[in-house]
Amino acid sequence: MVSLSGKERPRAGDVKAVAVDIDGTLADDSRRLDLGTVSALREVQDSGVDIMLASGNVLPITYALQQYLGFKGPLIAENGGMVCHGQKVWVLGDSKRPHEAYEYLSSKMSAPRLFTDKWRETEVGMKREVDLEHVRKILESWDVDVQTTGWAIHIMQKGMNKYLGVQKGCELLNISVDQVAAIGDSDNDEMMIRECGWGIAVGNAFEGTKKAASFVARKDHGAGVLEGLEWLGLIRR
Repeated sequence: MVSLSGKERPRAGDVKAVAVDIDGTLADDSRRLDLGTVSALREVQDSGVDIMLASGNVLPITYALQQYLGFKGPLIAENGGMVCHGQKVWVLGDSKRPHEAYEYLSSKMSAPRLFTDKWRETEVGMKREVDLEHVRKILESWDVDVQTTGWAIHIMQKGMNKYLGVQKGCELLNISVDQVAAIGDSDNDEMMIRECGWGIAVGNAFEGTKKAASFVARKDHGAGVLEGLEWLGLIRR
């Protein structure tokens, strides 16, 4: 276990919610969920700590996954663009500028969109094979953010990120973001990992994400999440 920021570990009862990414974090490079980690998160939830899934994926997929995994906290989809809790949906993002930027991009290069984009409401998702740096260069004068999750490339409203979704989730739970531990691996997790009370980067995380974290696990994916939960004092192994 490696603590980078020097931030103190939480005391018992300090952590009121855990916001956890899915792809690359709960799931491995084959997108297989670590069921042992899911079980541990259920135990954390049963202890009174809310579990918030925070994903770049679309709301229908994130919602279905949440239901089958048994988590009850607010869920964040489309990189903070959408938040759902108690079957109520809050749309935080605006797709107008991302779609305009994508139309321009498409006139300059081939940029196939994700199959799931038929359900995407607040941003544009492209296949991960698309050249990220080329996209950023073409859209550098546009007022949008371009991020990668390792699984897709996203054109997002400027300033949109998962942390905004976590803030809304905290409002719904009547807690502070300072009482949230965020866990993730990619560019789109960096802001919530930096700004929440505690940030955990799994071992396979991007370097920028690791630098933003309070704690960096040695192990990858689900095993790294377990290390993080142990560091937070939420589980014992």
